[in-house]
Amino acid sequence: AYTAEDDFWKITTFLGERARYANAYKRAGKEISEEQLDEMAANMVRNNVPNYDYVSSMVKSLRRWPVGNFVSFPAEILRTSTNILQTALREIKDPALKRIGWQRLIGMLTVMGAVPYGATKGGQYLYDVSEDELAAIRRFVAPWSKNSTLIPIKNEDGSYKYIDFSHANAYDTIIRPWQSAINEVADGQLNEETIMTNFITGAMKGMGDIA
Repeated sequence: AYTAEDDFWKITTFLGERARYANAYKRAGKEISEEQLDEMAANMVRNNVPNYDYVSSMVKSLRRWPVGNFVSFPAEILRTSTNILQTALREIKDPALKRIGWQRLIGMLTVMGAVPYGATKGGQYLYDVSEDELAAIRRFVAPWSKNSTLIPIKNEDGSYKYIDFSHANAYDTIIRPWQSAINEVADGQLNEETIMTNFITGAMKGMGDIA
């Protein structure tokens, strides 16, 4: 069932990306063959959607350790996020695909930022926790949670608990590198090598936090 669900989204992504590219080239008045569209869409799915067949042997070995049983997904998030940024930068440089590139760049950051924000606000709403109370909770949490996305919980006796959402959200480790990349592109800096170097450095720091 899990594999079928995973394949369903890969197929959906393939069809969606193929249609986007076909429409973009049609608007630009450029000719492109059916085979080229198939390969472009397939390449997108292969490199931009998590696929555990691409997990390295080192990461697969870590899965056998008592403390390393959730390493494949973060590893794939790092790989696919890096590829998504590369794809977006390449598309932005192409006049025919520029709109798609910007949609991809902004869309990825929006998803990564909206989910943690919504989780925190949802906890505040459900348990009637104000911003001041949330700030007070943050002052007393464990050191490794100081800068995390916190979901507050208020007990019936008025005491508080929290869920450290950042440690359950693989995307959290790369939000800052993505924001940095978008700022550079918005400033007109389209040097792909420089942007990717900065992004990978920031992402590796995030993976260090997971470790």
